[in-house]
Amino acid sequence: MKSILVGIDGSSESRAAAAFAARLAKATGAGLILAGIAFESDPLVDPEMRARMQAYEQQEIARVTTMLKRIADEMARADMAIETLVETGGPAVALAEIASRKDVDMVVVGHRGRSAVKRLLLGSVADRLVQICTKPVTVVR
Repeated sequence: MKSILVGIDGSSESRAAAAFAARLAKATGAGLILAGIAFESDPLVDPEMRARMQAYEQQEIARVTTMLKRIADEMARADMAIETLVETGGPAVALAEIASRKDVDMVVVGHRGRSAVKRLLLGSVADRLVQICTKPVTVVR
């Protein structure tokens, strides 16, 4: 195994996924890619709103970058290659694209354990990622 991609959103579930992936990477000698997906502003909104949304997007990118750095620093003691990536867009689509582009062997994400109704209303990144990703996906509860 060469590399494992982990989707991180800062939740305890995504941290559990990162810990699982780190153990697996260490056991197999694989590298670890920690990816955070930030909000992406809609280019079709009116110009006045676009400026506010772009400012929010920049703040979100900074927040995700800081979060990934903190998690990568915590994992650095494990003596493995760790890369961090910050992308914008829909989390499931962005993770699937990164997995394809980076030629990873596996994608690992956490799952919040929402009820069927909440998943229907809010969606589930893990469910969608399993459907669209061309790489194996492990969902950690």
